Amino acid sequence: MNGGTILGIDPGTRFTGIAVLRNRKLVEYQVKTYLGAWSPKKLQAIIIMLAAVIERYGIRDVAVTVPDSLPDSLGFTQLIGSINALCDRKGIRPYYSTLSDLKAKYCGGKGNNKDLMAAIALKYPELVLEYRKEEKNKEGYYHKVFEAVAAAALLSEFA
Repeated sequence: MNGGTILGIDPGTRFTGIAVLRNRKLVEYQVKTYLGAWSPKKLQAIIIMLAAVIERYGIRDVAVTVPDSLPDSLGFTQLIGSINALCDRKGIRPYYSTLSDLKAKYCGGKGNNKDLMAAIALKYPELVLEYRKEEKNKEGYYHKVFEAVAAAALLSEFA
């Protein structure tokens, strides 16, 4: 690892969260939405977006969040495989963390996704506004950003 710039990804076939940490400082974060049914075109759009972020920031380390139990979904499987292929083409080794890994690190092994978001908002105050928005959402949206940030932050400790 180069210890410099890390891309955190919380992949999803509908929403993908990304976060970029440079020298452990949060420099970009967003949730990208991909509407419609799963298709090769949708997969390509996600991978093109990730490749652009990798190029823009000179990413050498990638941290990917995965669920504790991988979904039995062709789309998710294809997405993870394509992230691996992208990283391989760029000479990057992806590092994977489960949600349980992130909660163990930032919530003492206890808590739920909201507790993880609260812990990450404390660590990165620039996320407080998104945290407050997420508290009001009936369906999660910004949690993808928090999980991407948490994965990148965890990896940054080893950089």
